[in-house]
Amino acid sequence: MKKFILIIIALFWISSLAVLIISLTDLYPENIFKEHRLIVGIGFITITGLLKPIYNSVIKENK
Repeated sequence: MKKFILIIIALFWISSLAVLIISLTDLYPENIFKEHRLIVGIGFITITGLLKPIYNSVIKENK
């Protein structure tokens, strides 16, 4: 169960990182995040901040 939760957290964080990279670069000229770069950046910081305590609780729970 612990590994499953950690994999879900990692996949969610990697997908939000991919959205951040796409929005901040011009890899796809017609991307839907182009006008909302600030919101995507703030959202990534928020997601990272919210996932950190969840990650820590999963790690400490099974020690």
